[in-house]
Amino acid sequence: MHNKRLKQLKKRIAAAGLIVGLSLFAACSSKEGNKTKEGIQSIQAGDFEGAFTLFEEAEAEKENPVYLNRGIGLAYMGQNQYDLALESFEKALAADGSVPGDVDYDINYYIGVCFYKLGRYEDAKARFDAILALREKDVDAYVERGTVLLALDQKDEAIADFNKAVELSPKDYGLFIDIYCILSEAGERTTGASYLQNAVDSGDKKMPDYDKGRLYFYLEDYSNARDFLEKAKGSGNGSEELILLLGQCYENLNDRNYAITVYQSYLATGQSKAVYNQMGMCYAATGDYENALAAFQNGIGLSDLAFDQELRFNEIVAYEKLGNPVKAKELMTSYIQDYPNDEVAQREYQFLKTR
Repeated sequence: MHNKRLKQLKKRIAAAGLIVGLSLFAACSSKEGNKTKEGIQSIQAGDFEGAFTLFEEAEAEKENPVYLNRGIGLAYMGQNQYDLALESFEKALAADGSVPGDVDYDINYYIGVCFYKLGRYEDAKARFDAILALREKDVDAYVERGTVLLALDQKDEAIADFNKAVELSPKDYGLFIDIYCILSEAGERTTGASYLQNAVDSGDKKMPDYDKGRLYFYLEDYSNARDFLEKAKGSGNGSEELILLLGQCYENLNDRNYAITVYQSYLATGQSKAVYNQMGMCYAATGDYENALAAFQNGIGLSDLAFDQELRFNEIVAYEKLGNPVKAKELMTSYIQDYPNDEVAQREYQFLKTR
């Protein structure tokens, strides 16, 4: 296996709900039952099977079917089973009243996402059209409809939606990054970068150093990104996202040893699967697979299940690089059972079986 087989987190750490999938939890309310709330917490931790168990208990206790079916839909989304998720969301809407409330809008977002993931782009567009007809200043809906329009090869209309979102929220610099990432993934990187550049050139003297740093990061101006992120860190911003971006700046500036120091300093006082994964990637890039393996395993050892797929795959690659194909094959067998839709892993598994 080559280093490129290692799985890393996407540059975009936080993004619009249509791409990330499970970012909109705003609809939680006192109407949720306790088991349903616990199920949502399990989803946020990446434990989808645990969530299903809790939702079964919630159903037995006759908790609110709107929030219960919404939670079941989110769990299915987490497993990329968008057809089953769609059924659950439709059940949630059917169980609610005739007057739409916040939870209905939230569920309709997810239905739009499911349609998009299932390749039903016209249906997805119709869903976001309906949301915007009632909430004409909904920034997220414009961004998500723009994403669907790109899939429909309607670039001009998509750009119009992105521009409207920016017009409505001109100081939300994460929004500019979201739009850049969406356009970049659609093969329109140059157009996406123009949003980042416009934000940098806006002349906003009150823009936080952190925002300047991450805008420069996505523009791949790693020197400026490093400088602003270091200033933000020095001012007390020690967030996981900042550390991931700052470390990758040093990696891209060919100072991997210092990048590892950045990751280690963060992990000395906090725990993060994402940081362990990136540190392991950094070690692997230097050919130090012993420390890479240790980093991946430390990440896997944390209690929550977020990012386990990347970490477990990278653990397998590290064992292969360390000349232990037997252990790699053993772990890959388990990995394939848990993530059967991973085509890259399927190919690697076929290779391992020949060893």
